[in-house]
Amino acid sequence: MRRGAAILAGLVVTGLLTACTGDTVVVKATFADTGDLQTRGSVQVADVRVGRITNIRLTQDFLSEVTMRLDPSARVPRDSQPVLRTSSLLGERFIELRPRGEDPTAGPALVDGDHLGTGDEAPELEFIAQEAVTVLGGVVSTDLATLVQTGAEGFAGRGADLRTLITDLATISRTLAERTTDIGRIIDGLDTATQTLASGRGELSTLLDNLATTTQILSDNRQKAIDTLTALTQVSQTGDDLIRRYRTDVDRQLRQVDAVLGEVAESQAEVARLLDFLAKFMHGTPMTIPRDFVQIYQWVMPSLFDCRSPGNVAGPCPAGMRPSP
Repeated sequence: MRRGAAILAGLVVTGLLTACTGDTVVVKATFADTGDLQTRGSVQVADVRVGRITNIRLTQDFLSEVTMRLDPSARVPRDSQPVLRTSSLLGERFIELRPRGEDPTAGPALVDGDHLGTGDEAPELEFIAQEAVTVLGGVVSTDLATLVQTGAEGFAGRGADLRTLITDLATISRTLAERTTDIGRIIDGLDTATQTLASGRGELSTLLDNLATTTQILSDNRQKAIDTLTALTQVSQTGDDLIRRYRTDVDRQLRQVDAVLGEVAESQAEVARLLDFLAKFMHGTPMTIPRDFVQIYQWVMPSLFDCRSPGNVAGPCPAGMRPSP
């Protein structure tokens, strides 16, 4: 009763919409077999009613031609595939119009007098069940006996393994049931990631183009890259050979520099006192000779670098230079 009332209400709404717009969009489609499809049946797009069936007739080539009156405000794409469907198991039949393009709003809409071509029939549940009955009907009792015998031979003595398998399946099912929330979050996350990738398809396309260009450049300059890497390898090997050859000399020189720096660090107090003395000396010397000039030549050498000083790093004095007393 409710179903009949809903159908009647849909027909009234469709009639009102058509009357209000003042336009009629009458289209046709051809089917190899419409079965128990009835006039005044529903025409739907994405499970939304957009019109009704007004006529079903047999063509000269023994096909079924269906005439449909559509709501003009629905603007059904012209590039649509008519499909004969059933609302539920053993329920009423209707026609679904499925847009073929990726963007249904991009193309033109159906207009009065369009023909959608030959439609398809969706594999509904009752047809699948009928096919299953037909297939199983060909199985005779001897075939069933053979199947039972084969199963008995295959599973004989495997009771423990079968019990273990069933137990494992039960554990897996229980684990999946307990992680329903996590699985839902994973699916939501995948959906979000897919939407993000879809929104950035322009950038991804640019990235792939750049990668293709880079790969082509590397391919074209492959030999140059190999020669460059070979030259760098040779430079590295040469540097390694030099370091190994002169490692002893470099180590000795570093030790000498370290010794010099150590002596300088230990004598920094004496150097500071010497600099203070020189500052005072250079300031006080001109005051000793009023109204005159004094020219002083002074050579200052730290004792660390004086060969005459004990503990110096300069080595022995040359011949003819007397050591300091």
